[in-house]
Amino acid sequence: MSGKIIITAGGTAGHIYPAQAIIEHMKENMPDIEILYIGTRSGMENRLIPPLGIGFKKIRASGFSASRNPLKKVLIYLKFFFNLSAGLLQSLAILNKYKPDYVLGMGGYVCAPVFVSAILLRKKIAIHEQNVIPGRLNRVFAKYAEYVFLSFDESRHYFTKGKKYLPGRMVISGDPVRKQVREFSKLEPDFSKWALQSGRFTVTVFGGSLGAEKINESAIQLYKIFRQDSRLQFLLICGNRFFESYSKKLEGLQTGEDSIVFSIYPYIEEMASIYRISDLIISRAGATTIAELAITGIPAILVPYPRAIENHQYFNAECLVKNKKAVLISDDKLSGEALSGIITGLLENGGSRYRQMKDASPGIKKLDSAEIIANTLFAER
Repeated sequence: MSGKIIITAGGTAGHIYPAQAIIEHMKENMPDIEILYIGTRSGMENRLIPPLGIGFKKIRASGFSASRNPLKKVLIYLKFFFNLSAGLLQSLAILNKYKPDYVLGMGGYVCAPVFVSAILLRKKIAIHEQNVIPGRLNRVFAKYAEYVFLSFDESRHYFTKGKKYLPGRMVISGDPVRKQVREFSKLEPDFSKWALQSGRFTVTVFGGSLGAEKINESAIQLYKIFRQDSRLQFLLICGNRFFESYSKKLEGLQTGEDSIVFSIYPYIEEMASIYRISDLIISRAGATTIAELAITGIPAILVPYPRAIENHQYFNAECLVKNKKAVLISDDKLSGEALSGIITGLLENGGSRYRQMKDASPGIKKLDSAEIIANTLFAER
């Protein structure tokens, strides 16, 4: 089995980690498939992809961001079309030289110029949709795709409604999860590495790969509320842009008489080791986080990002919430007090409610997602 594939995704870990899972699978099981990754010039892919030992190209790309200022809107659109044009020319050159059998888009605005180039050069494209409600870019390009891979069966009707040509191209693959996370239970719990203690109930808090200020602020409030609680410890992954300010806030709260243990980090790539020591997760409800929670089985308090397009994080979270594997709290209701009430409720009566969450099934079928995608694209070659 041989062939060539271009995988494109960019911006945040939520797009890049599933791509990484597919690359890991192909390198291990399909060594004759040549892989090239196309990303942005400044996204997290610049740090995460080169260590995988595959080809890596960067192009210009940017997306739309909301603004009520008319002048800013114009500038955003001008930047988008300039970068789309430049990225298109760069992508055309890369695809024309590389001649891939497939272009697989895993999300992010970088996919747009790469997909347009593939269509112009008559190259096959495939799309992976991670969320329950598909993104606008994927909906636009779905009609050109050989395959549309879905993480959730509920996504099917958003693509196929009124489009008779699409149903046969839908493949339920699930959302690919990196090998280190799938095999997290094989790791030895290491609390000291993260300045934590064994024997405490460990709550890990994060707001996605870029961090979320409101989640960070609520986590800091938890320090005040549980200051004298020796049962608990918190690990806050606050995002690089917030690390300095929240480190100072934490230092300002700490005294030598506090019973709580509280660690703060800007970003952690070794999430498997974090999942191994976590009893409860507090996070946004991005598709990759939902997939990893389903794999690890860790109970969660989910705070969907309120400005996500079509509120898709809410619908992602519902998959775990309806199976009693997670508790949902809206961003406008989020506070340290609200979180502390949920945590206290989970732990009262000997932790009976927490054990119910722990034992509940996530209700998301565990699929070999990377294998399904790779085999669908290349099994017949």
